[in-house]
Amino acid sequence: MRMPLFQGFFVLATFVISALAPNAFCESAVDPSSPQIAASSLQATIIVDPPLINLGFIEPRSTITRNFRLINTSAKPVTIQSATPTCTCTTIEAQGKIIPPGESLEVPITMKVAASTGIKTAAVTFTFTGGIAPAKVEMSGEIAYAVRGTTTDVTNGAMVPYINAFQDPSAPFGTPPTPLSGTVTISSIDRSPFRINSVMGQLPAFVNFNPQQDAPRNNYLVSYDFSKIPCERMPPYLIIETDHPQAPVIDMRIRHACTKITPQLPFAEYRSNLGIVTTGKEQPFEFELKHSQGWKVISTTSKDPQFTVKLVGQRADADNAMISLMISVNASAHGIVLAPVTMTAMDPTGATKSSDFWVYFKAVPAASAPAASGAPAASGTPAASGAPAASQKAGS
Repeated sequence: MRMPLFQGFFVLATFVISALAPNAFCESAVDPSSPQIAASSLQATIIVDPPLINLGFIEPRSTITRNFRLINTSAKPVTIQSATPTCTCTTIEAQGKIIPPGESLEVPITMKVAASTGIKTAAVTFTFTGGIAPAKVEMSGEIAYAVRGTTTDVTNGAMVPYINAFQDPSAPFGTPPTPLSGTVTISSIDRSPFRINSVMGQLPAFVNFNPQQDAPRNNYLVSYDFSKIPCERMPPYLIIETDHPQAPVIDMRIRHACTKITPQLPFAEYRSNLGIVTTGKEQPFEFELKHSQGWKVISTTSKDPQFTVKLVGQRADADNAMISLMISVNASAHGIVLAPVTMTAMDPTGATKSSDFWVYFKAVPAASAPAASGAPAASGTPAASGAPAASQKAGS
């Protein structure tokens, strides 16, 4: 008899709509050895409009383009000497362009969004010829599914898309410990009503909400309690199942002393959201190795007997490698599954390394599987069956 996933976790909860959360990490594209310009000695001739581009909510695995203006307030033409992004996810073509005196140049900037959830930031710094002070444009938004979870981080009061249950042993004496229990706000971005079916495979512990009597809402408050969970059973992610068509399952990172993830391989993401998976059928998904430097995955091993994962193929460019896999879930599996898959890779010298890569999904029998499956999308139509699943970016 299979025990309920993380039995006895939760107590009940209700919600407030939350603000943007902590940042997802961006890979630096700036050469740290490049000389820095003493901006205080240069003329501030170029104005960026707007200096900060608010991206709002961003769909995972999407590509977005925004425009801004560089305004030349001087009486002379100004040439853009360089445009340097802080993130390789960002592309811009502005070098060598001339901004006429008293006029502006509209510049498009494109960002390729990973499957990260949380705050996404990027910036581009411009330098100019003729002793003009550099200028910078910044972008910020939140990558999110159609349903998102947030908590209030007690260490700084910020609304964040993870649960901070980390009790720092190096904290000064007398510092109150980070609580191991609290509440999670779960809300829909489009503000449409939805239901929360389960949290870690169990009935949610709602606050001020009775699912038997109350109509569906667009936000809820659900309580959690990790205080009695032994270290070896502490999950790295809180898995939430909903009936929202674009967010059948979502996750929240649990930051705890027993859930630290330190992969030996350069995963671009630490986990993949496979959405709804039909038992007895194969479903494809992908993950990426950043700066792979010739590393190739040679084997995959599921650590959960309820499913197997096999290597299908991989393709690489000069920097990164995309690994294609196929998951097959046993007919006996049902409900929420969260488990690691061990990935073993070999470098060009023959040396090997192994790391665990987490996957989660809801297993359903073929008779009850929805018409569309796969990873949830943040907006628009649900992901088509067989589409590669979304993954959560490394570092979160």
